[in-house]
Amino acid sequence: MLTENKFSKYLIYAIGEIALVMIGILLALQVNNWNENRKVQKEIREIYNQIVFELDNDIAELSENLNRYESIKPVFDNVVSDSRTVELLDDGLSRIIAGSLNTILNKSGVERLKTISVNDSLSLKVIEMYEQLEWFIRTEQTISESQRLMTINYKDNYSWYPEWINKRITKDNSSPELQDYFVNSQEYRHNVIYSYQQVYNRYVPRLRRSIPRVKQIRNELQNAINK
Repeated sequence: MLTENKFSKYLIYAIGEIALVMIGILLALQVNNWNENRKVQKEIREIYNQIVFELDNDIAELSENLNRYESIKPVFDNVVSDSRTVELLDDGLSRIIAGSLNTILNKSGVERLKTISVNDSLSLKVIEMYEQLEWFIRTEQTISESQRLMTINYKDNYSWYPEWINKRITKDNSSPELQDYFVNSQEYRHNVIYSYQQVYNRYVPRLRRSIPRVKQIRNELQNAINK
């Protein structure tokens, strides 16, 4: 009985020691997980700061694109309706489909965000937003390609090309041949109509919808940083 009593005490003591070791290991793992999570959250906050800065630049560029196309829409409308006049040269008639856009999204922050395998709703929202913004880049490339082909056509087929490429064209600063083309040519009108469809039926409406959405996500990021 004495031996059995000693063995019971030893067993209880051993179990207690094992329990203490297990608790110590669990606490150490918990502290380690807490530290790792704190590091990740700190890194996410730093990345959010970077993305906010980059989004401010992206929003400014996208807004500038929208303002540019809205400002020249009356000239587009005159060409589409075939109500062109030589006075429209002063408003950029010869250039409305010559100045292609080339938006450059600032994606360093979102690429960093992808590397840390985030799964919170805000981070996923940011990643999805940038994927959607890539549509503007692809559309701009389509528009730019049509403008490139148009410029090649001018270079190969029209004597006024050097004049058009080298100076600002107005009604008082252009040759009769150049004026006749941009005021009367149906070829030019057809090119403008194609660009109109790309710009005002696709690009601009989506831009109007996207800019407020990007601003909203930018503000959500700022709120997350300030918490």
